[in-house]
Amino acid sequence: MNPAPRIAVIGAGAIGGVLAARLAAAGHEVGVVARGAQLAAIRERGLRLETEGETGLAERQPVALEATDDAARLGRRDIVFLCLKAHDLGAATGRLAPLLERDTIVVPVQNGIPWWYFEDGRDEPLASADPDGALRRRFERTRLVGCVTHMAAQVSAPGIVRLTADGPILVGDAGTSSDSRAGDAARIGALLQDAGFEAHAVDDIRREIWIKLAGNAAFNPVAALTGATMGEICDDARLVGIVRTAMAECMAVGESCGIAFPVSVEERIAMARKIGGSKLSMLQDLESGRPVEADALIGAVIELGARAGRPTPILAMLHALVSERARHPLVRT
Repeated sequence: MNPAPRIAVIGAGAIGGVLAARLAAAGHEVGVVARGAQLAAIRERGLRLETEGETGLAERQPVALEATDDAARLGRRDIVFLCLKAHDLGAATGRLAPLLERDTIVVPVQNGIPWWYFEDGRDEPLASADPDGALRRRFERTRLVGCVTHMAAQVSAPGIVRLTADGPILVGDAGTSSDSRAGDAARIGALLQDAGFEAHAVDDIRREIWIKLAGNAAFNPVAALTGATMGEICDDARLVGIVRTAMAECMAVGESCGIAFPVSVEERIAMARKIGGSKLSMLQDLESGRPVEADALIGAVIELGARAGRPTPILAMLHALVSERARHPLVRT
């Protein structure tokens, strides 16, 4: 990899904005693809990162970035972070070819089961992750570095991203890299560490995907349906009971895929309780009128459960309810 890599961040929303701001502040050449008010603000004033901490809100000076709504204008890049929602990835793939050189590393930063999960031939691809196969056709498997982030962030205003929980970023081999690309995950981890992130290269990125998914598939739809924060859900016996059952279903499906979870359902809920007041991404999307990641976070688990003969009735109910809820804008009073 180029010692001074040219980086693109596709999707300068909450997580993508945090990545872009820190990487640019560390001196890297970063270009972002954004749209609407976010794009206009970054072009006019730069991208500002706010960080919530025990002593209050810390602000950094805005960083100047090359920002566009047309990826082709960024030219060839050494590293491309895909920070789009799962349902937006397919439509974006055709516009990314101008970014990719032979050795470009692509890092999908997404929730749920990613399209590349079964690209090593262990099982059939997931219809819920890549319905028309566009992602599998677009990105050579040797380019990919898997990524799981435990940060929580939001766009607090156009051109301003707020980091509300600074958790680790885990990267790992997607399971298909050639020998010549075997060090890509370690290189991405080092790049992120240099930019101030708590980043680690891990041996089994698929396990990390399931650990995060167990929480997302259970908490996110409950938050979207109720408007509650993670802490409020944990403190409500009725809501946490639903989460507990949904999480157990998700973990049972993960175990059928060969995943050994390092924590129990109760330990996972205790971890969530410590996070407290975070507003979850599916609720943020609903409140902003954006599509929700129901298929990536819940539908994929239901699909895998059906393959393995593992019933997922609570997850199926949550998927149906949140999908229908997303069809009707929230009414503000």
